[in-house]
Amino acid sequence: MSLRKNTIVRTLFLHSAQTAEWMAEARTPETRARIQRWSRIETAGIAAALVGITLLLLASFASIGVAVWHSVTDGDPAGPLWWIWGTAVGVAGIGALTWVLGSSRRQAACFADGYETVGTVDRAIEHPGSGDDLTWWDLRISAAVAESSVLRRRLHLEGEHHDRRVGGPVRFRHNTLRPDALDDIHLVESIGQARSDTARAAAGTRCSPRWTAPLVPPWSRSTRSRTS
Repeated sequence: MSLRKNTIVRTLFLHSAQTAEWMAEARTPETRARIQRWSRIETAGIAAALVGITLLLLASFASIGVAVWHSVTDGDPAGPLWWIWGTAVGVAGIGALTWVLGSSRRQAACFADGYETVGTVDRAIEHPGSGDDLTWWDLRISAAVAESSVLRRRLHLEGEHHDRRVGGPVRFRHNTLRPDALDDIHLVESIGQARSDTARAAAGTRCSPRWTAPLVPPWSRSTRSRTS
């Protein structure tokens, strides 16, 4: 099963258990409420997108029926066809946009209270796609957060040539400090963008809880970190 199909199945049919698992890692009631809200929106978007796809399939048969009917009655089929295809495309499009927005916001909410760390991509395992399924990669990441503690995570990304990322840095968020909590990861920035931060992260604490700094002029800005 492809990465996207697996996400759809888990979100639709294991919604309650999956949401409870996400919420268990949250540290504040506000974050738990955000996770629950965006999880519901994501599920609604997936359901709407699936309904839209079904309508698109049915629209083909409906168009044939409309064309045959109007050929007999000498009517203009343009009006009914616009309604049929407009409704199908509209529902599918709104569902897809809601799905993408809900998924993005839900993922951000799940890791809002987490730690931010710079790690290294150790391996890139390719899973070739077939048919409509896209190729996706299983990136294995390690990050030293203490002298005797190394986090090991895996990141699933769709696309091509992610094997070129091996050996490069990646900045990510995580909710726990358990070394082998493989799926406890949320990408903060693209792997290439984190390269310039590696030296700075190695010089100081590499894993710190999220905090919000006040707005200050660039020349007076200072960096703080808190040892995990």
